[in-house]
Amino acid sequence: MRRLFIVRHGKTAWNLEKRLQGAGADSPLLTDDLTPYHQLAAYLDQYEFAQAFTSPLARAYDTAELTLKNFSHHQAPKLEVVDDLRELSFGQWEGRSRAELIKVAPELFALMSKRQDDPRLLNLGMENFHDARRRFAGALAGIAASLGDDDNALIFAHGGISQIGIQAATGNPKLLGLKNLSTSILAVTADGLAVDAYNQTAYLTQVDLNEGNVSIL
Repeated sequence: MRRLFIVRHGKTAWNLEKRLQGAGADSPLLTDDLTPYHQLAAYLDQYEFAQAFTSPLARAYDTAELTLKNFSHHQAPKLEVVDDLRELSFGQWEGRSRAELIKVAPELFALMSKRQDDPRLLNLGMENFHDARRRFAGALAGIAASLGDDDNALIFAHGGISQIGIQAATGNPKLLGLKNLSTSILAVTADGLAVDAYNQTAYLTQVDLNEGNVSIL
């Protein structure tokens, strides 16, 4: 059976500061301790991957490189950039803190948190959530179609777009936010994509149970 393994990028300074990142802002990864990347690599290296894909944003691309270079059992596949795997765009809100936005614009923040399209959000330069769901789900469908019957693909992306994109691709709107360096696995079936595992982090020694997506209440 074909499977897609979707990894959220590692922690960044803005993750810790609870600032919105999005597609137009790219806080660098925190790499003082590479242990989590080694642990992720050891978990993924149990499987053989025919292809690997990444968002063009540095925090996802760098996560991919840090992970793939630590494969030792299987050969790491060549990494390909797919623009449609990029994070949601939060427009003028990128770089601003969660606490500040909730204080100054609580109604709009709640709408964004629900990924509910509104003209006021679009006026801030925010991406249309309906379109974003379709682009990410379309990218997953394209990757799935390119695989052989029993091939696996490894995908490095982002918390916001992965959550709503997987929701759209699998028809499951209740999937929650994703933790940094989590892995979600989608099975490619005759009927489309189905969730095999979601937001798993058991391979990481330290996991913050309260960690979530900064843009979600």
